Amino acid sequence: MIASAWTTKGNVTFLPDRSAIVIAQGGSAELNATTFSSGTIEFDMKSPGGNVGLTFHMRGDTGEALYFRPSADCATSNDCVQYMRIDHGIFEWDLFGDNQARALFGANVWNHVKLSVNGRSMHVWVNGTLVSAPRDNLLVGAFDSGTIKLHGPASYAHLTIAPAVPTDNPERSASAAAGDTHFVTRWLASSAFIMPSTFDAKLGQNIGVAPSIESLPATDTFGHVLYADPTGLINVTAALGEAQKGNAIVATWLKTVVTSEHAQVKRVSIGWTREAWVFVNGELVYADKNLYGVPGASKMPDGRLSLDNGAFDLPLKKGRNEIDVLLDDNFGGGVQHFGWGLMMRLPDLEGVQLSTH
Repeated sequence: MIASAWTTKGNVTFLPDRSAIVIAQGGSAELNATTFSSGTIEFDMKSPGGNVGLTFHMRGDTGEALYFRPSADCATSNDCVQYMRIDHGIFEWDLFGDNQARALFGANVWNHVKLSVNGRSMHVWVNGTLVSAPRDNLLVGAFDSGTIKLHGPASYAHLTIAPAVPTDNPERSASAAAGDTHFVTRWLASSAFIMPSTFDAKLGQNIGVAPSIESLPATDTFGHVLYADPTGLINVTAALGEAQKGNAIVATWLKTVVTSEHAQVKRVSIGWTREAWVFVNGELVYADKNLYGVPGASKMPDGRLSLDNGAFDLPLKKGRNEIDVLLDDNFGGGVQHFGWGLMMRLPDLEGVQLSTH
């Protein structure tokens, strides 16, 4: 825990006895000359509160994070510890809301944290107790190896890193949605654009103006192919980056195809952030908002992306059916965004074929 071993940002202090690193709010310390893939990371950590922890498998501004929210009720709070992906420097809190758990993690006292990473699997212990984050112990970051960085406000001590035995490191799985064929796993996406918006006096913020199908770009302009990650998530942040800061609302069109053996109606579960309009064969069939922290426009759970956000009936004709979704990243003019994406699942696939390539 010496200054020469780290690259720091912000207010970072190395104790004279080399026992700990103290990192202030907004500061960070990145370990030099170390690439971590699989193995164990252990450290002691003390924090007054806030969102603190480490990022790993980092390459530039993309990687993964394990974060803590130290508080007096951490043992009973489901958001005490959270795992998430990071893309383009964006901590995607709201795309991975179900990758969090309670833990025996105290504020302003020393806590012991251990991560055991084996390929695309990670187990986490806090003060000797196994916690259930990430969900199903599954890592979904963009990379399998990269740097390690500690974030404040917190003090860190007794950091140890041990590599895994090479034969214990399984290959990364390329399967989408962990083999759940009920998810829509392939979409085409347009480039991001600023969409028309208007001020909603009832909600107290700008919202997107409902689009018409006539504003759908030509198919040959959809230059991005997006595949679901192992959780079924279409991660728009990873593909298109962050929404523009400020009051402008940035959007994209997503397109997929569903083939039906005959005319029928299928129930669909949908999760999204932040506003979505769904068209089937040119007709609007669903529209809703999931705006974090906005009463009346925030879906369970807590305005984060989940299949519990909503559901609708999908009318299908015999043969090819085109589904077009206008999705925006409306975060109320905030200076920082926390991910935007889409998740869609059909519980009943009888007589239906989803696009996979």
